Amino acid sequence: MIEGGGAEVRETWSELLPTGFLHGLREAHTEATLVVTGALDRASGFKERSFGFTAFDVLESQLDRVFGVGAAEEPPELSGPFAGNVVRDDLNGSPGWRLGRHRVLLKRHEFGAVRAIRWDRESPTKQAVARQEFSGDPQLALDLGLTDTDDTPGVVTLVLAHSATDEPLEMELFLGLPRLNADGGEAWHWLQPLNDDTLGPDPRRRLVEPTLPLWNDTDADVPVTLHRRSANTANTSKTANAANTSKTANTIVETAQ
Repeated sequence: MIEGGGAEVRETWSELLPTGFLHGLREAHTEATLVVTGALDRASGFKERSFGFTAFDVLESQLDRVFGVGAAEEPPELSGPFAGNVVRDDLNGSPGWRLGRHRVLLKRHEFGAVRAIRWDRESPTKQAVARQEFSGDPQLALDLGLTDTDDTPGVVTLVLAHSATDEPLEMELFLGLPRLNADGGEAWHWLQPLNDDTLGPDPRRRLVEPTLPLWNDTDADVPVTLHRRSANTANTSKTANAANTSKTANTIVETAQ
């Protein structure tokens, strides 16, 4: 179930989910987390800042790989009407990926505190993203002195909020529309976790169709013709059998003598 947002969120989900785009986001985050936690060790002196910067960089690379853009050489795995249409669409130097009218930027958050993000303390680019139009938010009518960065008319910029812990290994991944919460209010217009319950089966993984038999239960039976032996053939067979039996008997008698 999608948390908040109403019809606009359901429309977003209906456009992105069937293409496998959301599953691609989750795949990239999972792979990036495993790479980072396997490479960095707190016992060796790596601190949270090291994990944070590295996780961001590796996630960017993994997203390029999954969607076949940027420096990645692998072809995209998306299916459906948007197949192959994921492009890199950075915003003021902030890495971004766009499918159709939806662009996704990255934001690493403290594990368990995704709803505590203060967008008014983020970069000017993230603040501008949090000021996007959203029906029913009276704050957007206020003049907050921020520059509008509507660089691509018609594009909705979402944020992929990601986090993880290494001991124990746990991951958090959310997609949402940020809200500029200078008023101390909510940090998101809507926010949706990307997990098994919200995503369901991956549409990129097509099941192999079973091989169908050459016929089915509704097909007519294959005609089979039985040929009866003629009387002459039957008599000839009986005569031959009788002759063989007599010859065998004579042989036994001769042996006995």
